[in-house]
Amino acid sequence: MESRDAHHLDGNPPDGRACDNLPSRSEVEATPIVSPAGDEHLLLGNPSAAKSDIHQPNNYLIQQEEYALSYNRDKGIPNWVSWQLNQSWLGSVERQNDFRANNALPPRWYHVKPSDYADTNYDKGHLTPAGDRTLSISDNSATFLMTNMIPQAPANNREVWRELEDYSRDLVAAGKSLYIIAGGSGEKERIGDGKVSVPEDTWKVVVVVDNPDFDIDEITTNSQVIAVLMPNSDSVSHTSWQDYCVSVDVVEDLTGYDFLSNISKSIQNEIESRVNCMKQ
Repeated sequence: MESRDAHHLDGNPPDGRACDNLPSRSEVEATPIVSPAGDEHLLLGNPSAAKSDIHQPNNYLIQQEEYALSYNRDKGIPNWVSWQLNQSWLGSVERQNDFRANNALPPRWYHVKPSDYADTNYDKGHLTPAGDRTLSISDNSATFLMTNMIPQAPANNREVWRELEDYSRDLVAAGKSLYIIAGGSGEKERIGDGKVSVPEDTWKVVVVVDNPDFDIDEITTNSQVIAVLMPNSDSVSHTSWQDYCVSVDVVEDLTGYDFLSNISKSIQNEIESRVNCMKQ
């Protein structure tokens, strides 16, 4: 260090030694991670008031270009994942199948691995589906991060849950755009040496707008909002996703989350209180 300390490197105390008050590693890790993505996938609200703050480890906000989520460190799964779906997200990219840990999580947290699901009789169940992100390889690959997964019973994941995903893309093919929030509730057991919680139920909320570009101002009391609550078990085999339709209010009561909070209260009260699963 030059005696004049032209670059102001002398720390506290000013004893002629540079950088003698650097923060500890723990202080550095405590700095919230700044999201690289915008708020596109939180347009209708942040259901649990999640924040990118490691002091809030069980409601930790992760925003990516492809979706946003609230991560639960102690459960090893997301509380919820939120994303938009319209034709601009869909293309012809093949399924990448590159399941992997999300190394963007804070370094001292356990990073769930695909092997934590091995030999458990549960699927690595996408919340944002790979089929909803087929425009580019990077979009599709992002859906295979383990922070986008919950353990799902095979009949739940491969039958009723998949059928609602297919129907959602059918709506987009018909010129509509969607805003979707999905997650699990309760706990039936743990897998991965206790690191990963298996939800008792799976739920999803789908808001439908009748044009290809999602616009919050076009949501009215007549808008279709689909909400489902499904047992996360093979008991759902050979049933229809419509058998599990409920109101948004039911999912809110179960989870404690506040969905669609950026919509006016008068519209919220109407669309959240009714069951509306008629195919359009």
